[in-house]
Amino acid sequence: MRVTLYMFSGSNAVLTAQLMLEHKGITEYRRVNLPPGAHALIMLGKGFETMTVPALQVDGRRIQGTRNISRALDELVPEPRLFPTDPERRRAVEEAERWGEQLQDATRRIFYCLARRDRRAFATFMTAGRSLPMQFILRTAAPAIVRLAGAYHRATEQAGQADVAALPARLDQIDAWIQEGLLDGAELNAADFQIAVNVSAMLRSEDARPFIEDRPAATLARRVAPEYAGHIGAVLPAEWLEPLK
Repeated sequence: MRVTLYMFSGSNAVLTAQLMLEHKGITEYRRVNLPPGAHALIMLGKGFETMTVPALQVDGRRIQGTRNISRALDELVPEPRLFPTDPERRRAVEEAERWGEQLQDATRRIFYCLARRDRRAFATFMTAGRSLPMQFILRTAAPAIVRLAGAYHRATEQAGQADVAALPARLDQIDAWIQEGLLDGAELNAADFQIAVNVSAMLRSEDARPFIEDRPAATLARRVAPEYAGHIGAVLPAEWLEPLK
């Protein structure tokens, strides 16, 4: 199998795809680390249907988005499974995975609100694993990338504040799924990877970490993505954090 992963550094969705590849034992694959922003035209130029990363090319087959990638990986490498064979259990995992994609969108909006206040941290996320010349280019372009990406993902201040306020309820849902065994079971599933990476991202924020770190959701995050890199200082307004207390 010839596998190529199209990606860019600092993307939670990309990390989800990488962890699922490792879960399947696929470690020998080509990584194409694209510059954020410019990746859109590059992906379309390579014949993909949309600008989305992560994207896989497997022996000529093109697959985009974490939910499509999880299903394709179960076809390509049946064991260990990302989805249970039991139909009812599979539907539950699929629903949690879809919910996790919505959590990913919320985490992204919060992240861009954080990045507008701590651009140095954002640049660190973007430049991980890149050559020194590319690090310099991305650090220089970081303010423009924050503005453009934030606008594209509708990461307004109002939306970010609402997502922070919704964080306790979302964490309660994750903890409930862990309690019932849907997440953080003996074998990890697609929903574990979709959800845990985003919790790991929030643990990198000094604003959010105190309200997450003692929850079962944090234990899952550390199990799935213990080496999530980066750090964001305490930068959010105090009124944003009131619903978390």
